Amino acid sequence: MQLFLDDIPPEGIKVDVCLDPDDPAVRELDIKGPITGSFRIQKIGRQLLVRGHVAGEVMLRCARCLEDFDLQVREEVNIELRPIFDLERSGQEMELSTDDLDVEFFRGDILEVGHIAAEQIALAIPMKPLCREDCAGICSECGSRRSEGVCKCSPVEPDGRWSDLLRLKEKMKKTED
Repeated sequence: MQLFLDDIPPEGIKVDVCLDPDDPAVRELDIKGPITGSFRIQKIGRQLLVRGHVAGEVMLRCARCLEDFDLQVREEVNIELRPIFDLERSGQEMELSTDDLDVEFFRGDILEVGHIAAEQIALAIPMKPLCREDCAGICSECGSRRSEGVCKCSPVEPDGRWSDLLRLKEKMKKTED
């Protein structure tokens, strides 16, 4: 979905977004249904403020047990967009501050609102997705999923190089009690 910057009135504009799974903006994501969002876009000089939310369902693979699972994502959006030519025109290296972390850049007179929604969903996906917090993973010996039951493999002996840390952990646990 494209928004011409000249079409944004001084008081701002409300834009609703709905991206289907076959939309090019979400091609890299494995989404289960449409991604929806609602944004309030305001122009302040040459900068744009985008506030709102996006939501959707993404299919992921658990990092522990390798099972596929669906994750509902709902993310609040609060972005400042600046024209890239401001950065290019300065010709200098700039140091970013913590205030600059929510700043993005755009080029031209058209804002791709669908790409903003897709990017926010992608940023909300955890780096190490888990099907559930207490996922036991898979057995390193036979490869069976521990959440489906106990495998018949013998317990793995701990690596002797960690023995000092195990003793320290036990000692700390005793002092807490």
